[in-house]
Amino acid sequence: MKVKENEDLKQFAPLVDAIAETFGSSCEVVLHDLRTLDRAIIKIANGHITGRQVGAPITDMGLRLFEEEKINQKDTAVVGYRTKTKDGRELKSTTVFIRDKKGKTVGCLCINIDLTPYLAAKNLVDQVCRIVNMNKIDAENESLEKFVSDVDSLMDQLIEKAVKDVNKPIAAMSKEDKLQVMRNLKKSGFYLIKGSIKRLSREWGVSMPTIYKYLEEI
Repeated sequence: MKVKENEDLKQFAPLVDAIAETFGSSCEVVLHDLRTLDRAIIKIANGHITGRQVGAPITDMGLRLFEEEKINQKDTAVVGYRTKTKDGRELKSTTVFIRDKKGKTVGCLCINIDLTPYLAAKNLVDQVCRIVNMNKIDAENESLEKFVSDVDSLMDQLIEKAVKDVNKPIAAMSKEDKLQVMRNLKKSGFYLIKGSIKRLSREWGVSMPTIYKYLEEI
């Protein structure tokens, strides 16, 4: 289904190519429509860096930042956090959320710089390569952003991480364990994804009303 073009996002489209051309082929620039998280990317330049293209979903980190932004409603950008590609290349990333005229967050502009060429000449470009630590993001090795090309893979990794934190197989979980898993999923932004409730009910072998009941409890 084609999503109606958002005028608030359309005006940022020229920036995608402008920023990418300014910083070169090592700089990926992505424009996301946060109304359609399962196919959030509506424009991308230098997508070879993470292997994504138009129609790919938002990342796990993007979901987390969106969830936090909804709660905190801060206007400041998230600048210079550390991410990695599937093949282990280190990126320096920045996310700027975009609001419409009513103040609602409708999208975000993300910049991912592949530091590989800069790290090779680190002594000359030390300032460019400096990574800004984010307490919550860098505290856990598992929290580095993972780039995916389809929404099913995104939900898989979010569920896997939420279950791993509880450290029990689903069959051995108590109700409180499952509630903790659901709290972890809430924090990650999992429920912002269309079809997430249905996916979780299928994963656990319980009805959707049961999942909704658990959601009410947390």
